[in-house]
Amino acid sequence: MYRFLPPFQRGGREQHIGEMITDRKGRAAYLKTFRLSENQVRRGYLLQSLADHDWHLGRTAQALGSSYAEVVRRIRAAGFGSLLDAHVVARRTRESQES
Repeated sequence: MYRFLPPFQRGGREQHIGEMITDRKGRAAYLKTFRLSENQVRRGYLLQSLADHDWHLGRTAQALGSSYAEVVRRIRAAGFGSLLDAHVVARRTRESQES
């Protein structure tokens, strides 16, 4: 069984996730894909960006060309707020406001 993800590239082109089971000769015996909505692609893009930068919010913000606070806002807006360490976010937000 193989599971696959799209590249999560923005730009409006259709993207799918799915799985495939192959026989011993490598031929597809089962294939199922699910088309992602634009919102799901945006959420996947955000998660992929975080993973690419070892879940470091500052490096992710820099790579996305945005601020730390904006990345935190996007994470919360995407429904992933529970992934954040509230103490770290609060401390970092205070530090950036003091600067």
